[in-house]
Amino acid sequence: MVTMRFDARAGLAMLAALCLLAPAGASAADEAASESDRFFLAEAEGACRNGDFAAFLWPFANSEAVRARYGASATKDFPIAMIDYSYVTSASERLFEAKGDPRQLVYVKVDFSTPSPGVERVDWVPGRFEPGEGDGPGTLIEKTGPGGSLQFRRAGDCWQLTKDIRNPGRAR
Repeated sequence: MVTMRFDARAGLAMLAALCLLAPAGASAADEAASESDRFFLAEAEGACRNGDFAAFLWPFANSEAVRARYGASATKDFPIAMIDYSYVTSASERLFEAKGDPRQLVYVKVDFSTPSPGVERVDWVPGRFEPGEGDGPGTLIEKTGPGGSLQFRRAGDCWQLTKDIRNPGRAR
């Protein structure tokens, strides 16, 4: 297993620098948002403009402000987040943030599909991965828990979360 080191301070500094590049024409709600939320809102708007759903999911998963804008029923309990180039469970991301230990992270496999025009589906499952080439956790070798699916529907000029289905865990 490859151990990755994260320098949270360097990442936050980079994020703060990128936030300075956010558009000046923000709404009143955006002005009340944190710098990172303004950054993620701008990223989501760009992904919407470009019709790039995979690029849209990253800010949606990482920002309550983005979920509030584009999530019909999204709450603080969104199941996945993205760290670097990998999706992880939101619960493990919170543990990582609290303890600073990357061993807390539970990586997830994410599959995108378009079941019908205007609908995007994201299936996700936590697991153990064999490191591979490039970005991301690698190849899934074992599922380690229940996952779920997320469904988004094109609404106006972007997508809106319409379903968040969590697969039940196995009874022990």
